[in-house]
Amino acid sequence: MAPSAPGRLASWLRAAVPDLPSAKTVALDSLVALGSQFALLLLLVIVGACFLPSGHHGGFGDWFATAALLAGLALRGTASVSASGASDDSGSFGSGGFGDGSGFGDGGGFSGAGALDLTVQPILLTCTALLAVWWFARRREALSPASTTARIVGRSATAALVYATALSVLVAVAHAHSGYGLEMDDDLPVSFDIGVKVWPVLFYAFALVFLADCAARSRSRLRPAVRRASARWSDWTGAAVTAACATAGLLAVSFVASLVYIVVGNTGDLGFGTSLAVALFGAPNVAILLGGGLMGATLGSSVDGTASAQVGWMGSSAPGLHRADEAGLLNGGVPAAAYLLLLLTVLVFVPFAVRHAFGRDPRERTWKVLGIGVVMAALWGVLALLVNVSASMSGGLQLSMLISASGGTRIDMSSGLREPGSMLVAFAWGVLIALAARYLPRPLAGAFPRLAARVTRLPGQAVHPQWAALLADALGRGGHPTPAFLLPSLTEPLTNPPLSVNRRRARAITTALGVVVLLGAGGVVAHQVIAAKVYGPRNAAEDYLDAVSEGHAADALAHLSDRPSAGPLLNDAALGAQLKAAPLRDVKVEDVDGDDEHATVSVSYRVGGHERTADLNMVVDDEHKHFGLWPRWKVSDGLAHIEVTAPSALDSVRVNGKRVPATDGTTGELTVFPGAVSTGASDGSALLEVGGDSLLTVEPGATGASAQLTLGLTGAGEQAVRKAVRDALTSCLSAATDLEPEGCPVYGYSFDTVSDVRWSLDTEPEVDVQVDDASGDITVDGSFDAEVTYTATDSFDDSDAGTEERETDTYTFTGSTDFSTGKPTVEFDD
Repeated sequence: MAPSAPGRLASWLRAAVPDLPSAKTVALDSLVALGSQFALLLLLVIVGACFLPSGHHGGFGDWFATAALLAGLALRGTASVSASGASDDSGSFGSGGFGDGSGFGDGGGFSGAGALDLTVQPILLTCTALLAVWWFARRREALSPASTTARIVGRSATAALVYATALSVLVAVAHAHSGYGLEMDDDLPVSFDIGVKVWPVLFYAFALVFLADCAARSRSRLRPAVRRASARWSDWTGAAVTAACATAGLLAVSFVASLVYIVVGNTGDLGFGTSLAVALFGAPNVAILLGGGLMGATLGSSVDGTASAQVGWMGSSAPGLHRADEAGLLNGGVPAAAYLLLLLTVLVFVPFAVRHAFGRDPRERTWKVLGIGVVMAALWGVLALLVNVSASMSGGLQLSMLISASGGTRIDMSSGLREPGSMLVAFAWGVLIALAARYLPRPLAGAFPRLAARVTRLPGQAVHPQWAALLADALGRGGHPTPAFLLPSLTEPLTNPPLSVNRRRARAITTALGVVVLLGAGGVVAHQVIAAKVYGPRNAAEDYLDAVSEGHAADALAHLSDRPSAGPLLNDAALGAQLKAAPLRDVKVEDVDGDDEHATVSVSYRVGGHERTADLNMVVDDEHKHFGLWPRWKVSDGLAHIEVTAPSALDSVRVNGKRVPATDGTTGELTVFPGAVSTGASDGSALLEVGGDSLLTVEPGATGASAQLTLGLTGAGEQAVRKAVRDALTSCLSAATDLEPEGCPVYGYSFDTVSDVRWSLDTEPEVDVQVDDASGDITVDGSFDAEVTYTATDSFDDSDAGTEERETDTYTFTGSTDFSTGKPTVEFDD
């Protein structure tokens, strides 16, 4: 039976296979394109390494590995960083000390591994790689053109296969373990590996190189097809050109804005040079992100992950993690003043809307407003996909110690422009561009004919003859020279009403545009200036200390992030007593350091004539804003915490003029305003003298500060104690009715029966008064002479009428003094 003829697909595939000489030249061109890209990256890496700190410039191996990493990332490769390590200090890792795997032992070890996969595409390097492929393919095709489309596809597939294979081999061998002077510690049993995954870069490199090579080789064949498509689908062609040009204009403005921020803004720890290099290196990525933000597209980040842990024989747990943060025109999350940036986007898009209108007949009244929107949505969907950054982290750890434990985690993260929100916002802007092209060209061209003539030079469809004639006529009537490119249109008969050249309208439109510019760019600048200079952390710190120095307790508490409940020392009276003791003046901010949510403000001030310094920690209050626009900064640690210790003899003390109970010799922790805190006795007395720390200076946020009070006697107090001792002796002696009266430091003895006992003080007592510094207890001791008279009767002689006896002796005493009633009272020890 005769073999059947090959099918159409088989014949096409057979025709696509290049001959051997063509395959060799195509492969050589592909390798030269890869080599030129790699040489460029290697040069950039070497130049960048020269600016690294001394000792970390690296060597050729470091530069080679870095250039290979960048080459892989340029074609959407995935960078991979892995780490692994193990340690077995006891020699029994993985089994217990008993040798039975129970998890118990004398020592322990660990083993673990982790990996980070990062996908980020530097579009600038992608463009240079594909440009090299395109240039060599176009050059080779000009020298030896392919006869059929199948041949072109075959050559492009061969070039893509060789390029992708060579790049995969390059990234496979160019792995880095350490470098640039960063050597691992020999005592740390951990190894690192940094490289690019082979399979993703193989797939994406083949696809991107195939498209670039095929476009270069098919250029001559595509031109007629593009012309036919443009003629047949003129509406969509014009929409595509306008959408692309408007996007390019917005990206250019975004990139310039990023450079201006680097020049005049705060770049933090990166510094000017590094920030500028990063901005230039990632220029397209930065421009796309900023451009999306200017349009109000959704920017966000998301984190999803799980973690598991198991300890010994206990069950395992695997909590989940999910967090998504988004901000944009549709879902909020941005400052209200940021919406003014939309006016800047309007100024960028309006010229392209007018240029779009210049490519159409002015008499046309049926407009397809969705075309530009659809193209804009598709374009920004692709751009959002290119600039998105994704990362995946996974790892596990196993411990073998007294009790074995193991755990693992996996986290997926992504950040960038959100495709659905970006496409929706881009579609809305496309519709607005179409509407602007319908209603704005005539009034704007009439008011600014010279500017409108320059707009015609923007990329786009050919300017319609009627629009050229209208512009030339408006320039002539306005007394302006007609540009050379509009001179042929002077012979074109006008079939539309001429443009209204009205100077008053021109001034009105100029004023309106000026307002837009001021509200757009100037409004944002004003918002930033007001946020930094009027409602920034510096001003909030000054306002807080000013409120304290002026004695306005409620205003000062309103500046605190965690406002405490009202306390005895947080009111105007207590603060006034504090300032009366030592005024707080000359508040000055020395330095401010922080970010958009946290800041540290270094301040200086004078308390009682002495200069003090402090650091105030500031946080942003997310729930309240000044007029709904500017952040409200609060002090997170503006109060001070002190403790007053006092003699146990005092049941209360005074702090800033307020009576505060003291239990077991302490007031406990007290919250006060910063400054000089006055302490003393709760009630003034002419007999007792309270000393110690009468003035304690504390700073904002101070904790653990303490004041120690002491107790003493005045001269009058000591005399009062002596008098109290005499009165106590006199009282107890006069009340005594036996030879050993209770509570009185006297005693007598007789073998006979005594009666009619009378005690009296014979001399003034000698009194020694002591005050305990720790407890404040006041004790007395001394001696005195006392006389006792009594009648003694013989117990064995009933006829004895009794004999009067009189005895005088010296006695000693000890006792304690109590001032609770305001006057001293003495109680003698037994």
